[in-house]
Amino acid sequence: MDNSAKDPAKIQSMFSTIAHRYDFLNKVLSLGVDRYWRKFAVNQLPTLESPVFLDVATGTCDVALEIIRRHSRNTKVVGVDFSEGMLKRGKEKVKQAGLENRVDVQFADVTDLPFDDNSFDSSIIAFGIRNVREYEKGLREMGRVVKSGGKVIILEFTSIQHPLFRAPYKFYITKVLPFIGEVISGKKGAYKYLPSSMLEFPGPDEFKQAMERAGLKNVRYHRLSLGITAVHVGTVE
Repeated sequence: MDNSAKDPAKIQSMFSTIAHRYDFLNKVLSLGVDRYWRKFAVNQLPTLESPVFLDVATGTCDVALEIIRRHSRNTKVVGVDFSEGMLKRGKEKVKQAGLENRVDVQFADVTDLPFDDNSFDSSIIAFGIRNVREYEKGLREMGRVVKSGGKVIILEFTSIQHPLFRAPYKFYITKVLPFIGEVISGKKGAYKYLPSSMLEFPGPDEFKQAMERAGLKNVRYHRLSLGITAVHVGTVE
């Protein structure tokens, strides 16, 4: 994939364009499995008394709200994104849930997080790191702002490993997914970028090495749904 496709301005514009239908599209295009993926990733966060977690590329705040549902009542989340359209929708959902005092939604770029070192108990990003041109820089930032012993958790699409499902999966994401995405979002070409970003993202072993180069320790990963997605977990020294 041409690296220019990951131009931040283009990514911002694309996600703002589809923000109004993003949640519905996720459910349709994943056949409803996206909720399970997010739950699995959130369950990798440490269980603490009064944690503050960072949700990067929070989008419409699905992960941030899942964290609140699954952790103690003293848990707080800071959700950041660099798409104004997605942030607007995320803030609406947080307000509707009555959780403004527990979920703080802010504008920020993962490659230049506006937080001090050791500010959070862990950080997490779901389906966002593949859209970052300098994703290793983003990984370093996600580790920098986390306290020693905290986790950096990445949920992302990956190259499917099972040989029987590789061809059907490729057909689905290159032919079916862009068509459905365009019909539902009402935005022509909005989902043409997605297949290449998924197919060309590093496989689990290669991405594990990238996390290690970013300074994370004890990196492990879990393949989910026949390898459609993977959850990587690294520890901050």
